Amino acid sequence: MAKKVFVIVLNWNGYQDTIECVESLKGVDYPGLEIIIIENGSTDGSEEMIRKRFPELTVIQTGVNLGFAGGSNAGLRHALSSGADYMVLLNNDTTVDPSFVKELVRAAQTDERIGLLSSKVYFYGAPEVLWYAGGGFNPWLGWGRMRGYGRRDDGQFDAVEETDRAGGCSLMLTRRFCEKVGLFDEEYFCYCEDLDLGIRAKRAGFKVMYVPSSKVWHKESKSTGGSTAAVSLYYTVRNTLKCVDKNNPLPFFLRMARYASLLAISFLSLFTMKTPKIQGVKRIYQGARDYFQQRFGEFRPKNRP
Repeated sequence: MAKKVFVIVLNWNGYQDTIECVESLKGVDYPGLEIIIIENGSTDGSEEMIRKRFPELTVIQTGVNLGFAGGSNAGLRHALSSGADYMVLLNNDTTVDPSFVKELVRAAQTDERIGLLSSKVYFYGAPEVLWYAGGGFNPWLGWGRMRGYGRRDDGQFDAVEETDRAGGCSLMLTRRFCEKVGLFDEEYFCYCEDLDLGIRAKRAGFKVMYVPSSKVWHKESKSTGGSTAAVSLYYTVRNTLKCVDKNNPLPFFLRMARYASLLAISFLSLFTMKTPKIQGVKRIYQGARDYFQQRFGEFRPKNRP
């Protein structure tokens, strides 16, 4: 008998992408696949459009934007209470290979110590170019990378293997993992919650796996510059500081050195981003300040000078 799998798609003001994603999921060749849409407090009429297009699907309205962490947790709780064996968190701006779920399940069943599994992810606009093929993360320094990013897929990353960094774009969680380790830390709101979950997984004795035969195409962020990129800097800085201090605490002087290193990398990243440099500097400062003041949740610029 096939394991019960739920795919959870989080929507926030992006029903066009969500509809394309769900249409792609309709072609998945896994028996009895359940699709859940988490409508995360959109203001663009998303819920009406999605319910009209897919009246047969479960749509859960959160009532407010809970971010990726909170919205995903709402879907995970629903799936767990409905008897799910495996749950796949899938970005709404993706399309999938028909066998992407089957390949994740196949890999998960090889070892009960496996808790998290990530797909191989390509750029939607360049279908042979890799976006994620496993990743590295140094939890002491807070430095990370996505392996293969921007490289053509020539089969160089085709082995199923453990990875340091789970890919939240297409991420399967096992029921056993959720029951023993828990769900996302909702203070992150968005960014780094998957890093935190992966670190917690390994600490609890679970494996984090990269499954290259499970394939997904990701549109990435449509806004690679401007205010959206600057806000991503805010979350990245604040949440990386939280993640490393929470999971790998250091003595005072080493902690100060780690802060300096992380902030230096953040400022250097401005030169690779299409965003106003003054605005970027401001968001980095705000991210660091809010972390040190222990202010988490959604970033609201009007309330944070």
